[in-house]
Amino acid sequence: MNLQEKINQDFSQYKTQANSSDAFVQLREQAFTEFEKLGFPSTKHEEWKYTNLKPIAEQSFQATCEINPAVHAFVKQSIFSTIQANRLVFVNGSFVQELSTMLETNTEIIIGSLATERHKHKTIFEAHFGKYAQVEGQALNALNTALLSDGAFVVVPDGKTVSHPIVILNITDSSAINVLAQPRNLVVIGKSASVTIIEAYEAMGTNAAFTNGVTEVYAAENAHVEHYKIQQQAGESYQNNFTQIFQEANTNINHVTLTLDGTMVRNNLHFYMNGENCNSLLYGLYITDSKDFVDNHTRVDHAKPNCFSDEKYKGILKDQSTAVFNGKIMVHLDAQKTNAYQRNQNILLSDDATVNTKPQLEIFADDVKCTHGATIGQLDEEPMFYLRSRGIPEDVARKLLLNAFADDIAEKINIPELVTLLEQQIEHKL
Repeated sequence: MNLQEKINQDFSQYKTQANSSDAFVQLREQAFTEFEKLGFPSTKHEEWKYTNLKPIAEQSFQATCEINPAVHAFVKQSIFSTIQANRLVFVNGSFVQELSTMLETNTEIIIGSLATERHKHKTIFEAHFGKYAQVEGQALNALNTALLSDGAFVVVPDGKTVSHPIVILNITDSSAINVLAQPRNLVVIGKSASVTIIEAYEAMGTNAAFTNGVTEVYAAENAHVEHYKIQQQAGESYQNNFTQIFQEANTNINHVTLTLDGTMVRNNLHFYMNGENCNSLLYGLYITDSKDFVDNHTRVDHAKPNCFSDEKYKGILKDQSTAVFNGKIMVHLDAQKTNAYQRNQNILLSDDATVNTKPQLEIFADDVKCTHGATIGQLDEEPMFYLRSRGIPEDVARKLLLNAFADDIAEKINIPELVTLLEQQIEHKL
């Protein structure tokens, strides 16, 4: 049974158990209808030209709620267990209470499981769920909406600050079977509120795992959000990740994506500026080896005037690995006084590594400052010569330059102890 057949079977079982009058159930049925219509994207679709989903669609994956006892030791060894944080742990998409930790004492702030908290806070949930990450024309968003497992539900009321970072730790455990996990996160940040969220992905087991995740972030006026996505799914791990951030006026968002492992990773990151004076920062680092594949698709919609966005993605590629970068800045007709910057820089450490990069600008306003560009090359010989002329061996000089190139992005994370841990991971990867 391939994945498409398994999905059809799982949704049929869901429908027999669901209350058809529930608005949430109806939304999921509509999403499944959209997925049936679209099917899995193929390389014939322009947006998926370089991303082949056949290795996923032709395999059999299974959603499971069983918890392997070995997961407890795995979580303890995770770098995300060593920092002071509110921690929500999900294994194969299911929330694990005994592995989770809550440090936040403000009872007005909601940090919990989507499956549980959506019933307790129905009004907030229905006002925001599914309102930002579209399913129309987005097959994998539709699939996630139809058959989501669980995820984080975070609500920060107006004027509140979450005292510690929130870690959303997603672990796929494919020790026994090929695993399908579909986490769904909803983050709602009130006016003048602030939060730091670390969305982390790790894997254990030798079978295949497919994670199809969706995160929706709503930031009300004057909100501040630090959002870090760390991807370290080793083994035969496939991931499609869609994040939609919706900004009201005067909001500040700093989003950093670090992709350090994964057989195939597709990141879709969309920003929509729905008010004036928004600041959107998008930074990314991907380090690939073997035959790994990473695809970063970003879109920044400048829909209102006087907004700023800064985007920088860097890649280091080894062996026969492949990376794709497709970044689009869309400046709408009314978005005068827009400042938008975008660049993609890549270092190839092998003749067999490949990068396909496509920075894009679409501008419909006339009073804007926008730049974009991309570079692909090898390590610069001039600094290499300088370091070697000072008696530094070639391999040490090479590592110093690569670490400096990578740390430029890692340091955009405003948690010093996490940056230190990640720099160690990056150095090991290099």
